[in-house]
Amino acid sequence: MHCIRLRGPWRYEVLEQIAGDEPPAREGKQKMPGDWSLVLGAGFRGTVRYRRVFHEPTGLEEGQEVWLSIEGVHSSAEVSLNGTTLPAVTSDLWRHVVRDLLLPESELIIDVSHPATAGEPGGLTGLVQLEIQTVRPRPVD
Repeated sequence: MHCIRLRGPWRYEVLEQIAGDEPPAREGKQKMPGDWSLVLGAGFRGTVRYRRVFHEPTGLEEGQEVWLSIEGVHSSAEVSLNGTTLPAVTSDLWRHVVRDLLLPESELIIDVSHPATAGEPGGLTGLVQLEIQTVRPRPVD
């Protein structure tokens, strides 16, 4: 398996604030992975949109699949790739096949929501990456 890490910088934009002090900037750039405490404050709770543009992996061959993998979100997230909504992220390890959605220049949007009752700051706290993997066809009986 080959991995392409989508570290950053990512653009962020506050969509909703439900707790915490007014952030120093409601939009800007942030390197990933990382929680949002450095850019929004440790007490910020709400929903933040993260946006990243990336190029389609080169050299993809027939029989290879591309997965989008998200390894850490505090607390939940909605994901879209090039305008297509993907299943919600509700666990610490999320993967979805995306090869057919990739464009020469793709836009990934992840809206992270973190409730007022949460203990630690929210954000994309784990790796976001593309995983390229050869898919072996099932043997014919």
